[in-house]
Amino acid sequence: MDMDDPQDVGAAFWAQVHGFTVVEGPAPPDTPLGRVRAFAAAHGEEAVTEEHVRAAIEGRPLPAPGTGTWTAPGTGTGNRPGTGDDATPPPSTG
Repeated sequence: MDMDDPQDVGAAFWAQVHGFTVVEGPAPPDTPLGRVRAFAAAHGEEAVTEEHVRAAIEGRPLPAPGTGTWTAPGTGTGNRPGTGDDATPPPSTG
């Protein structure tokens, strides 16, 4: 971001006013985008579906590709962090 460029300054101001932070580089792993990107890196971009994005935004574990089970971020297991729940996905909302 070039802070001498009026367009970049305006974009940074807009983002700050609306509660966003403009960052350069990869998304932090604990953000929805970071979780989806880590999933895509592990399983391939073609494995990412709308349900993966929705789950990441809602803070739910991401479904494992093609298995119907759920994968807690960074664990490779179906358990939800800190709960000991099994790999049963939450009820569908749509």
